[in-house]
Amino acid sequence: MNIRSNDALGNLDDRFQKLVARKKSKPTTVEPLATLPHWPAGIRGTPNACLRSALFAGVQGNERIAYKKRTLLAAVDGIEVRYLGVQLNQSDLDVWMQIVHLSRQQLPGFSVTFSAYGMLTALVRGNGKSQHEWLKESMARLGGAFVEITFQGRDTFGEKGFLRYHRDEVTQRYVVELTESMLRLFEEGYTYIEFEQRRKLRKHPLALWLHGFMSSHAEPYPLKINTIHRLSGSSATTLRDFKYRLRKALEALVDCGSLESFEIGEDTVKVKKQPTASQQRYLQGNSC
Repeated sequence: MNIRSNDALGNLDDRFQKLVARKKSKPTTVEPLATLPHWPAGIRGTPNACLRSALFAGVQGNERIAYKKRTLLAAVDGIEVRYLGVQLNQSDLDVWMQIVHLSRQQLPGFSVTFSAYGMLTALVRGNGKSQHEWLKESMARLGGAFVEITFQGRDTFGEKGFLRYHRDEVTQRYVVELTESMLRLFEEGYTYIEFEQRRKLRKHPLALWLHGFMSSHAEPYPLKINTIHRLSGSSATTLRDFKYRLRKALEALVDCGSLESFEIGEDTVKVKKQPTASQQRYLQGNSC
């Protein structure tokens, strides 16, 4: 079943093209963010800066490190990401994406309310004590991190935390306010993430990172294995170990339908994927 509405996505693209045009016409003015993008229920909209860098690393929770000073993380050309705090990983990205998803029909500045049970259920996690504690830790990481992102050497957005929140300890309900600087990342480009595919990859952090990275490109290009290792923030200490993890991750992407095929060479990875409807329009437009 097609989970997208072409009309809805077309309208979204039109709105953001107008937003980008307005932004370029007034480069010295920082205007309040008027609205968030809107997407169908089976999609999670995510800024490309979160998908094309090591900001949300493809590592297990027990592999996290702490950045004790403002540290430059790996990112694609045109994006600089500096970070201070406990390392974020793909499970933290899941939480933030879900909260953004819940807020997509609201104006920035309004709070989002949800229960811990509802959040854990949406993320296909259990509802035992350990999972509630995991959610509390993730919310604390998202709320406490300092993130600074620079685009093309011109605009820098800095914020302490992706969100601010209040938790009722009796009902375990959260009231969350998303920080505007992090939401403003949508203005610099975003990607539609297939939520059902991502759910199937939940226990594979490198596969989750690759899923987001590959989804953010209409036509993925060959990549150096060392580049993937660096951008994903992998904890693998040897190229042999990373290539083994990479092969397993790519196999998981094929199994979930995200990729058609892949080829790992001595130092390069090539993948084949079917572009989404919006990406097909983009490719057709560029070929004219």
